[in-house]
Amino acid sequence: MKLRHTIRKGFGIAVLHAALAAGAALFAAPFVWLAVTSAKAPDELYPPRWKVPTPAAVTASPYTGINDNERARRPIKVSGEDWSRLRDPLVRAVSRRIVELGDALPGFYRPYLDDEHLAEGVFANILRRTPDEVFQRSEAAAVAWFREAVQPDVVRTVFERTYRRVALADVVFVGWDMTTEIPKDAMDIRWEVTEGDVTVVPRREGLRRSGQELHYRFDQRDRFAVQTVLPLTMPPENLKKFRISNHQDRSWHPFRAVIEMNGRKWRQLDRAYLRAQTWQDTTWQFASEEDRSVMIKTWLTLGAPEPTDFAAPGHVRITLEYRRASPSVAAFNKYIFNYTEVLRRAPLWRYIRNSFLLVGLNIFGQLLGSSLVAFAFARLRWPGREFCFILVLATLMVPPQVTLVPVFLVFKNLGWYNTLKPLWVPAFFGSAFYIFLLRQFMRSIPTDLEDSAKIDGCGYLGIYARIILPLIKPALAAIAIFTFMAVWNDFMGPLIFITDQELYPLSLGLFALHAMMVFTAQHELMMAAAVLMTLPVIALFFAAQRHFIQGITLTGLKG
Repeated sequence: MKLRHTIRKGFGIAVLHAALAAGAALFAAPFVWLAVTSAKAPDELYPPRWKVPTPAAVTASPYTGINDNERARRPIKVSGEDWSRLRDPLVRAVSRRIVELGDALPGFYRPYLDDEHLAEGVFANILRRTPDEVFQRSEAAAVAWFREAVQPDVVRTVFERTYRRVALADVVFVGWDMTTEIPKDAMDIRWEVTEGDVTVVPRREGLRRSGQELHYRFDQRDRFAVQTVLPLTMPPENLKKFRISNHQDRSWHPFRAVIEMNGRKWRQLDRAYLRAQTWQDTTWQFASEEDRSVMIKTWLTLGAPEPTDFAAPGHVRITLEYRRASPSVAAFNKYIFNYTEVLRRAPLWRYIRNSFLLVGLNIFGQLLGSSLVAFAFARLRWPGREFCFILVLATLMVPPQVTLVPVFLVFKNLGWYNTLKPLWVPAFFGSAFYIFLLRQFMRSIPTDLEDSAKIDGCGYLGIYARIILPLIKPALAAIAIFTFMAVWNDFMGPLIFITDQELYPLSLGLFALHAMMVFTAQHELMMAAAVLMTLPVIALFFAAQRHFIQGITLTGLKG
């Protein structure tokens, strides 16, 4: 009997632990998904997956590659049996057909025609418009249908996506007066190799956009650099920024730019990576007040000028330097990129500073104001004490939305609109809930301690500071946690009282960031910003959960 009871008890404990683990996993799943999404590139967000793709180990470029979400997926109406039967034969047939079309394709395609990534991409492209009944046919009939569908224009379209390379095109100079200057045509710019194993290959045909490709290898050296000298007609002091159209190869190797003119050179300060696989414009801008403003930073900042020997009048020398990143470093670069990018592009550090300022003032104010009022209700005897306490509790039944307009008018007439004062000054008057919490805690303290202090000549403030406060630390810790959560996540208060973006806390700053990025749909940056906002709350929970539970269970709220 005893053994059976022990087994039954152990089984019950195991079931309880399993239920707790399942519940913890269920509640942690949204945050895990948030963190996973924040480490993805824009084209990896759909279809939704828990796995974060790892960058390929690239030591030579150009090369071919295909994203996981670009691979062929079984159509919904195609049975698993038909899909398993035909998929591999169809992919092989597509690959052979691509090789047969070699004469109808540009010459530089030929080394990649039998590549598995190209065949997979062409197969997935054709699959989108394949009738479901094709998979119900025999293998020979299905192969014939797919071979007929493989045409040169399809191969060109897919090759454009799978052919990953580093390429350079237009260079545009922009002045402070917003004038623009294009010194040369993209194909006329002469990029010279100054370091490393790299070859500049002009590519005029075969792709939708022409450019000068950089064919590099990191077998012997871990860096390479290319350089060009361009004419500049605008005054050098008027030059604000320059922009280079470039294609990246998704290798996540870091790169930076150096610009030289009039005996001075400027180096890029921000980190940049070969992270995309499409054409894009990268902008470098000289350091200015705009770097410290609340603008969304769409440029890479150039640092302070340094002396250089290049002083050709009316000319600018641009150097692009690329460094090799090991597979682990490339993966690390990718996983943290969205976090560093959102911190670089938006003034989140300013928002975080404002949030911590409000949190600190509110916690101090609530602890001071609520504890003083609770001490008066719990330990002092004065006429009307119970009635005033009931009146304080009655305010809990008044929704804050009812008093929103009067409170706004009061603060506006005080001249506090568009300042942080309405968000922290009221905390010094206490909160009805926190007053009730502390009053119940103080009433549990024996009066003998207070009587002994009075005999020793201690006044009411001395009793409050030396006797009461040390004994109610658990309740104060619970109030501090409650206040931190409320202020950190407060959105309505800042939205109503603040219009100056420099005063935004993080909650309102994320809303402004979303509003500015809504047209670019950079959801991965928003996810990274959301993770940054959630981390302090999670850290607080793990650091202070013991104090939180102790503060609740030792008050009048315990069950």
